[in-house]
Amino acid sequence: MRRTLSTGAAMPDHRAAYLGASGRIGGLLRVAERLFPEDAPGCLWQYRAADWCTENSFLWPDFRDPAPLVAVRSQHGFDCILIFSGASGDKDDPDSMRAHVTTVDHAITAGLRAGVSRFLVASSSAVYGPDRGKPFREEDLLAPINAYGHAKAEMEELCTRRAAMEGIEICALRIGNVAGADMLLGNARSRAGASLPLDIFPDGHSPERSYIGPVTLLRVLRALSTLQSLPPVLNLAGARPVAMSDLLDAAGVPWTARPRTDAGHQKISLATSRLARLCPEIELKASAQEIVAEWNAVRAGT
Repeated sequence: MRRTLSTGAAMPDHRAAYLGASGRIGGLLRVAERLFPEDAPGCLWQYRAADWCTENSFLWPDFRDPAPLVAVRSQHGFDCILIFSGASGDKDDPDSMRAHVTTVDHAITAGLRAGVSRFLVASSSAVYGPDRGKPFREEDLLAPINAYGHAKAEMEELCTRRAAMEGIEICALRIGNVAGADMLLGNARSRAGASLPLDIFPDGHSPERSYIGPVTLLRVLRALSTLQSLPPVLNLAGARPVAMSDLLDAAGVPWTARPRTDAGHQKISLATSRLARLCPEIELKASAQEIVAEWNAVRAGT
């Protein structure tokens, strides 16, 4: 039996609590919400340090202590928690990446104490592993290749167990690349005009990946937070894979070809038909130029 919101909660003046506001994705979404408030889920933003806190935010340094979340929900009455807080460190280090599992576990427990029964949890396309010749679907077997991917897969298993055990709704979002929070564009602007090495394969093309712009991501999260029912896992990315060379060209970032022959890493993309059905009003077929334009709009608003 699915849980419902506790009767003692205030009427929602914010639809969702976003955990991980100081992260790369969180930073982009905060600006996007300010620029496009009509497209936002109306988030309360969680920080671990008081000096980060601003308007519409709250301090919650330790997810093992549910009291701050219980208190903020009693005041604002949000009905969905977006868990985007995770681990930093070496993605090949199992000990560091283990925090992706424990952080989500603690956040779900605290959310239940606060009376919340819906969670959107950031997973990653890394759970799928290397290219298999076609876009990955949610039904495909998982084959992660590093500690980060393994931790995210374990986190998804945790979400499945807890959803069944607690009678709550948890959707693991297998996110592709978010423009500006990714390693390519996110690091390119710090190079001060220096040419960026880019893998080029024997066919003359650069890697292709599934991307989404930060404004479109904000719109998707708003739509998902209000759906009547959610799937347990969902690919989240644009519908059109984009070449990394096109992204750099659109961003005006100079690059230098670096020959690579391992074709297993050339085309890694996500099938997004399920997302398109759930969010039919959102345009997901953005080009590289449109994705970079979203990133530039958010950068200009910081």
